[in-house]
Parts: sequence; structure tokens; C-alpha cells
Amino acid sequence: MLGAALAAEPSDEQAASTPAPSYTVAQSTPIDKLVHTLYANSPLNTTVLRQALVDANPKIITGNPQQRVKAGLSIVVPDHAQVVKAVLTPLAAPATETQEPGPSAREYSARRQWVRFP
Repeated sequence: MLGAALAAEPSDEQAASTPAPSYTVAQSTPIDKLVHTLYANSPLNTTVLRQALVDANPKIITGNPQQRVKAGLSIVVPDHAQVVKAVLTPLAAPATETQEPGPSAREYSARRQWVRFP
């Protein structure tokens, strides 16, 4: 269902007009089993994916891994590509940021205070 990990992202206009996909639970199922079912081949941690489901369904899912979702309930399933983007974007270094030049190990004055071992 949501096995494609890095599908093309919809534009903002498409995302606003397209309703979020929902999933109807067939039988009483623990949250972690739902995560493994909905995001079968995801490279993300189960905890991150569980939190994405909690954020999308705050009235139904509490975040407790032992919680079971009752049969017949319909839950909103966040798009996997959006979850990956939300998780990885803060970790990526900005492309415009450059490292400030500092003392190089080639310079004697920078190495003068180093400890030398025999």
C-alpha cells in the first residue's frame, strides 16, 4: 500500500486538494503491527512511524506500543514520503552554509600545544 519509500511528492496545491488516505482496521491490532503493515519496507524506525500515526490520529492512537486499535476504526495514514521529508530535513546541512576556516594542522602555531607521545 505505502511500500514506495520515496515516491514523488505532490505539489502544495495537490496536497491541499487530495484527502489523506485512510485505512480501516479489519481486526483489533497493536499499533506496532499496524506500522509494520502500513509501512512494510520503510527505512525509518518504528518509533518514528508510530509517532507519525499518533500525530495524524490524536483522538484514536495514544502512542503506547501496546495499545490495540479496535476493529472497524478508520485511521488517517500519513504519506511515507512526507514523513521521511519531515524527519530528515532538519538533519540535512543547509547547502549555503560553509565551514568557517580555522587553524589547520599544517600550521605549526596550531600544533604547538599538542601532546607528543614517544
